[in-house]
Amino acid sequence: MSTREDIITAMLDLGEEKGLANVSLSDIALEVGIRKASIYSHFESQQAIIDAMLRHCHEELGKRSFLVDFKAKDARTMLVGLFDNIIKVFAEKPISSFFSIVQQQRMFDDSFASEDRMISSMINARIRIALEFCIQRDWLDIKDTDYAADLMTAAVMRKICDVLSDSADWETDRLADGLIELF
Repeated sequence: MSTREDIITAMLDLGEEKGLANVSLSDIALEVGIRKASIYSHFESQQAIIDAMLRHCHEELGKRSFLVDFKAKDARTMLVGLFDNIIKVFAEKPISSFFSIVQQQRMFDDSFASEDRMISSMINARIRIALEFCIQRDWLDIKDTDYAADLMTAAVMRKICDVLSDSADWETDRLADGLIELF
């Protein structure tokens, strides 16, 4: 990795651990193993590092796919597979750090609230595709697909938070079963 990438990775790791507001350029320099002044040869400010971090994470998310298995034999298999895939993507670095930072910052910073909506929208779109397929196959009888997709998106987002906080005490199978029972 380049020094620039190392700085971005350090911001992600330290931001997740300490919160972005508590990360100093000195912390980043120490983490990367460079002098603080050297950071300025790569970035003009701490905000520039955060902006680069966000662009980097968007690129990483763009490389990942949230697969809907259209060969699934039933709604449960399809949804469990989709939920597992989404959770796996968000549980891997650097996306896990990005997600954690977004969850920490969204209450205090409008740009991170926007990032949270973007993540939610990405997940919601995949769930909506899966639900529409399930409806077409007569696997589920859903009257309000928007509501169902929103509910499932919220549940998946909560599950990602649980996985990242190491407090997950239930499996995605139970998540899918509970949501399917509603419909």
